[in-house]
Formats: sequence, C-alpha cells, structure tokens
Amino acid sequence: MDISSYISELLFDYDCVIVPGFGGFICNYKPAEIHPVLNIIAPPSKAVSLNRNLQSNDGLLVNHISSAQSVSYETAYELVHT
Repeated sequence: MDISSYISELLFDYDCVIVPGFGGFICNYKPAEIHPVLNIIAPPSKAVSLNRNLQSNDGLLVNHISSAQSVSYETAYELVHT
C-alpha cells in the first residue's frame, strides 16, 4: 500500500509523523524570505527531514489510515507494515 499520500496529508497539519519501524518525518518551519537583489519573495514553507531514531508508534498515521480506509486499527497497522 502506498502510504505517502497519508503522510503528506498529516504533515500539512502536524510537525511530526512517525512511520512505525521506519522513522519519523519532521517538519521545520521556514519563514518567508525577501531576496533584496532579485526582488523575489519566497513564501513561508516547511522543510521535511527524516529521523530514523523515532521508531515508537504514536498512532497518528495508523489512526488516520484506519479512519480514511474504514478499517480496524489492527488492519491499518498491517497495511503500514506491508
């Protein structure tokens, strides 16, 4: 199962999404920037990084998949691990 769309949806609202057994995606806020020479404005954004040390399941991703797919928590957990 491709869970990347679910991770993307969660990263829009949350700063950390943990994929059990893989790691955690961490978002860092980047404020808007103005380049004085080129007169370009870059909008605020999020920089995403992966921390492989975050292994414990916080349930956010699995619960999101469970409700989106209308399946049980256990079934969603198995979908993440396949």
